[in-house]
Amino acid sequence: MAFIRRVRTGSGATAVQIAEYVSGRRQRIVAHLGSAHSEVELGLLIARAQGMLDDAAQGELDLGLAKVTRRHRLAPVPPEPALFGPVTSSEGTSGGGSTVQATAAGSVVDTASTLLFDLLVAVYESLGFAELDDEVFRDLVIARVVEPTSLLDVGRVLADMGRQAASYPTLWRTLRRAA
Repeated sequence: MAFIRRVRTGSGATAVQIAEYVSGRRQRIVAHLGSAHSEVELGLLIARAQGMLDDAAQGELDLGLAKVTRRHRLAPVPPEPALFGPVTSSEGTSGGGSTVQATAAGSVVDTASTLLFDLLVAVYESLGFAELDDEVFRDLVIARVVEPTSLLDVGRVLADMGRQAASYPTLWRTLRRAA
């Protein structure tokens, strides 16, 4: 699968290339589109690369969702003017109110793509596969739709979606039974 690759060059410019993975690890450059020296040039090169990757013959699964258009920022957004500066922990509010409490920065503990999984379950059921009444097969199909990978890697894909995968022998028996 081809993708857009941005690489910093020795001169400080940003090269835009279309690349693909070969044998799962090594990247092969398919096309070099040029080097950008500003945000505007970078936006134009990325738009050109995206146009080359879009294939009119490629079909899309109709999920009934609104079409999202991609936009690349061509120039940085100017900062918005503020009437008041940021409030620090030592400053209070007028009228003797409470002060602002400084807290530690938050951290992300875990993420899961449960929305994606739920959406794909709905599509799976709308296609009539729910009549099979086999959750292991359903999870296997959804994992391979999300990322076409080996049977050994299905557990990782399902874990990314917040699901507990069945054991490898159970996945293997389910796949053999479905064949």
